[in-house]
Amino acid sequence: MDLGSIFYEFFAQRIAERGLYGPVEYIVYGAIMLFLLFFIIFPLLDKRGVKFNTKFTLALLPYILLGSALRVLEDMSFLPRSWNPLEPAYYFVTPGIFLFIAAVTLACLFISLAISKKFKVDFYKLFAAIGLILSVPIVFFEILNFQAWIGVIEVLLLVAVTIALLVFIFQKLGKKILKPGLNKLAIISQALDGFATIVATQFFFCGEQHPLSGFLLESFPLSFVFAKIALVFVILYYVDKEIKNENLRGFIKIVIIVLGFATGLRDLLTLGVGTCL
Repeated sequence: MDLGSIFYEFFAQRIAERGLYGPVEYIVYGAIMLFLLFFIIFPLLDKRGVKFNTKFTLALLPYILLGSALRVLEDMSFLPRSWNPLEPAYYFVTPGIFLFIAAVTLACLFISLAISKKFKVDFYKLFAAIGLILSVPIVFFEILNFQAWIGVIEVLLLVAVTIALLVFIFQKLGKKILKPGLNKLAIISQALDGFATIVATQFFFCGEQHPLSGFLLESFPLSFVFAKIALVFVILYYVDKEIKNENLRGFIKIVIIVLGFATGLRDLLTLGVGTCL
């Protein structure tokens, strides 16, 4: 078996056939993601004085939305699809789209930093504005094509009720884990991903590409969102307790937020445009 055949079997076949993720993909993509995030992106931005706080995260959200919206355009067949990394269409599907959006985000971030320093404008507002200019037209187009408003509203209500309930419970217990802005955004992002997946797969005939998620959804659907939220609480507790570097602590939380919103918003928009109907 040559290298081309090995690559197709372990990394490309899932894209070409819209199949399930395999264990090799999880390991390789996970290792690459961790290396890029913590050995390249974090040191690069940390040295340039970027603060990974709530203001930065809110300014980053339009870029997450951009990635999710572009992915849905591919689902709607407005963008091409390819399993070949040498073709541009590869960067409209996972994992290529993560690399593409990361490159766009970093480019806009450095442009915003340069402009803000030269003209003394607010970096966060400028960075967010560029992201909104890029993402809003695509999202607006997709909203105009929504066919399943009931499903979208159902997801948003479930997320709102769950977060309100969690905030109430932790306030009564005197726990502050949901008080910091990044912690709350991390839980919201994972709740959105969880409930969007549940509604899409259980009521609108969407498929699930992740085997472990599929197992939880088949056995007890609500266990999927419970497991995601519980895992994030454990990670947040550990990060707040053990990570002394404040900027690294914020960066880890932002990674959780990005992963949750990236898939959650994609599922929500997919549900809305009706590609699963």
